[in-house]
Amino acid sequence: MRVMTYNLHGCVGTDGRYDPERILEVIRETGPDILGMQEVRNNTGTGLELLDFMCRAYPDYHLIFGKTLKDSRGDFGNALFSRYPLVEYLDVDLEKSAGYPGRMIRPEARRAIFARVDLGGEQLWVVVTHLDLRKRLRKGQGRLLVQAIRRYTRPSKDAVVFMGDLNEWRLLNPFLRSLDQLFSKHVTKRSFPSRFPLLPLDRIWISGKLRRNVTRVHRSRLARRASDHLPLYMDLSF
Repeated sequence: MRVMTYNLHGCVGTDGRYDPERILEVIRETGPDILGMQEVRNNTGTGLELLDFMCRAYPDYHLIFGKTLKDSRGDFGNALFSRYPLVEYLDVDLEKSAGYPGRMIRPEARRAIFARVDLGGEQLWVVVTHLDLRKRLRKGQGRLLVQAIRRYTRPSKDAVVFMGDLNEWRLLNPFLRSLDQLFSKHVTKRSFPSRFPLLPLDRIWISGKLRRNVTRVHRSRLARRASDHLPLYMDLSF
């Protein structure tokens, strides 16, 4: 089973061009079974919708879109795409006590998708999120996220995958340490910026019921143009 996290940058590539079909081709190159996406555009009114393209290309897959922003160009948010049926779905708010002062502009809500996936005899929880660029807000969102993971999943007993763009690159970080205490394995690789990756912003954690076989950042020529992030994927087995 291959799981992948991918920040799409709204399907705008490093050449400044909006091209969802290019993102779809990167997804074809990597072939994930479960894909967590951030900065997904939907309902743009252009007739060029990535999620529509994906559903036509993979008619047997299952899709969840979690809106975090609505603007003049349509909806924007996180998404989960899975070849396996989705049994249960939660859209968790990460802002209730994240520390926004009244005068601060809030361009995008921060939320997390929690989904329970049926693997045909085995159950897998998948969590997908995208945290804030601002350190103080990210700290509050991280605290709420850890609480939600404890509330809805059991990483010590269940099969759980947590992935996303955490906008965090420092190693000595209390939030990352708290996640490492919940999960048995944590991987990240330099994925940003896509042309010359320097920062490990995209990460995947897995619980003890899962075994990591391979972890890679996909560095194809197309992937370096399609988004400002490279996709990070992991091959797993039970």
